[in-house]
Amino acid sequence: MEFIKTHFQPGEEVIYRARIHYFLFAQPFCLLLIGGFILWDVSAPMMKWLGITVLFLGLVSLVQRIFVKVGSLFVVTNRRVVLKTGIIRRRVAELVLQKCEGIQATESVTGRILGYGTLVVTTGGATNCYYFVCKPFDFKRAINGQIG
Repeated sequence: MEFIKTHFQPGEEVIYRARIHYFLFAQPFCLLLIGGFILWDVSAPMMKWLGITVLFLGLVSLVQRIFVKVGSLFVVTNRRVVLKTGIIRRRVAELVLQKCEGIQATESVTGRILGYGTLVVTTGGATNCYYFVCKPFDFKRAINGQIG
């Protein structure tokens, strides 16, 4: 949130903020569980290496997804839409509300049950996808409420 506060314009205020859903961590935790089960009941050296490899992949995936969760910011203000991802290498899309071309929100069956989805933002011919966004239709509704 510090990023958006340092880049505020005079008179600008946050209307809606979306977050990354915790379902993002399902795959790394599954890998960690599978690797732990393999290592827990293993006597063959080949299975031991398989368990270590799966644990390592789960740990790398977990760290990468923590960076995604911490480095993502999706904000609707009374003047613009800010979509930021990344900690080290940042990608920021700022859309003036009057020039919003297209924002599409989609939810899978699992996403509908758990409350997450994908935002697809089209700006000047470029398409950006943002995955595991909490309540993507609320985000889209906040944008449409500011435009209309």
